[in-house]
Amino acid sequence: MSGTACASVVRGAAWRIVCLLLLGADARVSAQAPGGAAELYTHEDLLFLRHMIVHHDQALELTALVPSRPKREELIRFARHVARAQKVEIDQMESLLRLAADRGMRIPDHDLHGDQPMPGLLDKARMDALAAASGALFERLWLEGMIVHHEGALTMGRAQQQRQFESGRRPYGIDGLVDELMVVQRAEITKMRGWLTQWGL
Repeated sequence: MSGTACASVVRGAAWRIVCLLLLGADARVSAQAPGGAAELYTHEDLLFLRHMIVHHDQALELTALVPSRPKREELIRFARHVARAQKVEIDQMESLLRLAADRGMRIPDHDLHGDQPMPGLLDKARMDALAAASGALFERLWLEGMIVHHEGALTMGRAQQQRQFESGRRPYGIDGLVDELMVVQRAEITKMRGWLTQWGL
């Protein structure tokens, strides 16, 4: 409600004070809403999304290696599950970046050559070794590599949670995404470590 409309409906000083208080409450709610504005995300929030998308992209590269190489159908099914989950999270993160761009925020670039290596991101030598392997050797290298990769994602997630804790902020869409990522990837790490032992790899 505008100040003019409010004043036209009510009369008297007391009612005008109530009106002003209501207008102030409306303004505070608008500032906190997702459609609002400048405080939707910080630069660090957006950089986290950009980096995590790149991190997930490599997980898709790892899962794409699986179908023709391992002997165990269980691992093939697991890789399909991981790929689906990572694609869903990439879509979520890209939608949050679009939301930020629609609100006029500058989306940080990710320079693969200039940025510091991200935790858990496998180097070219390790990816090449995976691509050349098959059978039990591939299974071991893949599980070890994906565990390292997931642990890197947990490191990035903990850093984001720490920033949110210190600032008292819960950035729209990111806090829930990070919480879910941490739970799921911890469970997957436990499963993969169990297979390394169970399968004698």
